Amino acid sequence: MSWANIITLSRLPLLIAFIALLFSSSQALRIISFFLLINLFLMDWFDGYVARLRDEVTQLGAVLDVALDRAVENILWVVFLYISLVPLWVPILFLCRSFIVDSLRGIALCQGKSVFGMMHSSWGKFLVASRFMRALYGFAKAWVFCQLTLTHALSLHYPHYASHLEPLNRVLFYSVSALCLARGIPVLLDSRIYFSPSP
Repeated sequence: MSWANIITLSRLPLLIAFIALLFSSSQALRIISFFLLINLFLMDWFDGYVARLRDEVTQLGAVLDVALDRAVENILWVVFLYISLVPLWVPILFLCRSFIVDSLRGIALCQGKSVFGMMHSSWGKFLVASRFMRALYGFAKAWVFCQLTLTHALSLHYPHYASHLEPLNRVLFYSVSALCLARGIPVLLDSRIYFSPSP
């Protein structure tokens, strides 16, 4: 297995460690979970960097990267729902988008198209496949998850500080949800070609 894929897969045990620290009754451990989460997102960038540096970019690597992104993202939304920092509709939206989009990508993969190479409309390529939008979406998700983690950590001994973060938390998860939809709809529309009968 390539080093890039090992880095990708190592995000899962790191996620489990993050959750364990997040639910700790210790303020210090909750703060550590915040920094652990930052490392978790940096590793998502680092595995791609290593893959390009060592010329290990493969279809398997791309699929594993997307799968781990989904696992991290959806588990985090459920965790923050459980501790009452996001409403129920947020994880439902992201879970539905994940299942639908990844199923459509699976069909495209069976027809020889890559995860991002399946996009053929200009706006679909920009919203879904462009480096700018992928970076913006990744940064937005990392920001909202880090802020929710910090809110939870502060709520143990400094609830007044945590309460000041709640309005910004709402703005962030609404914004990320809008980005989620904006990047999911083009996949739905561009994938129609894979359901059309061959001429």
